[in-house]
Amino acid sequence: MGAHTLPRTRRIGPKSEIDRIFRRGHSFAGRILRVHILPNGRPESRLAISAPRKVGGAVQRNRWKRLIREAFRLNRNAIGPGFDLAVVPQVSPDGVMRPDVEDALLSALAAYRRAKR
Repeated sequence: MGAHTLPRTRRIGPKSEIDRIFRRGHSFAGRILRVHILPNGRPESRLAISAPRKVGGAVQRNRWKRLIREAFRLNRNAIGPGFDLAVVPQVSPDGVMRPDVEDALLSALAAYRRAKR
């Protein structure tokens, strides 16, 4: 795969790790996304996406996953190293564009960093 993919090292694997983020992580909810953030002590940040059925059928859930992965991939420098992110979409993806997802993701990280000061 090329530079336009999200490598395996950037994905959070087993369900037990994702559950740990939901239990111990700090949650920040916006209009379109809820982001759970937990420091991971690794040299890279990792991503998990949980798209519930309430946001739509399989096509809508897969659209959310593509939008979130791309926003994460393109903003990995702004996100920085050392975070596990579990992202849950809140609304149907109709009318939502990648810049909206990027703004929501980066806003949640900014709120986390402010809370940790």
